[in-house]
Amino acid sequence: MRTVKEPDVRKQEILDGAIRVFARKGYDKTTIADIAKELNISQGLCYRYYQSKEEIYDAALEKYADLIAQENLRKTSFDMPIRELIDSITSHMEFMTDAEKEDQGLYKLFHSGNSQRMHDELFLKVTKKIIPYVQEHLRKAKENGEITIEDTDSAAIIGIYGWVGMCLTKGLTDEERMEKVRLAWYKLLEL
Repeated sequence: MRTVKEPDVRKQEILDGAIRVFARKGYDKTTIADIAKELNISQGLCYRYYQSKEEIYDAALEKYADLIAQENLRKTSFDMPIRELIDSITSHMEFMTDAEKEDQGLYKLFHSGNSQRMHDELFLKVTKKIIPYVQEHLRKAKENGEITIEDTDSAAIIGIYGWVGMCLTKGLTDEERMEKVRLAWYKLLEL
């Protein structure tokens, strides 16, 4: 007997099932047939909502990036002075958020040993979501006289991408990364 569901519910169900299969088998070894089998639905139903496995992956990436960005933004008070903000952020650089702990399928998909490309794509996607908030805070810091650099928008982009680069750098402890990021922000913002 066919089960009829609202389109948004079905689409989310397919995405959630795909994430479980991707996490279990890996992206490259997963097929649309595997996803359909996981959900006990037809392949055609998968294709009704997603044109390809790549589109499902992109939706998973977007969902996960939103979770991480929103959680990190929620934990950050943009009301504090810029120096305090930098110290606060770099003192608690968390590489696994509470959202990630709750959705182990997403975590495993993007952070397992054989998914470095996916992990890097995730970092870049999260970065793009956070940059506008940092740009706005730097503009306000300039208006308040906390910083004097001219191009705050570029400083935000350089600072955030530099931070991501440090997160992806091998051979450093988290403490070393945090200190390097903190000092780089100070230098960039002429603090």
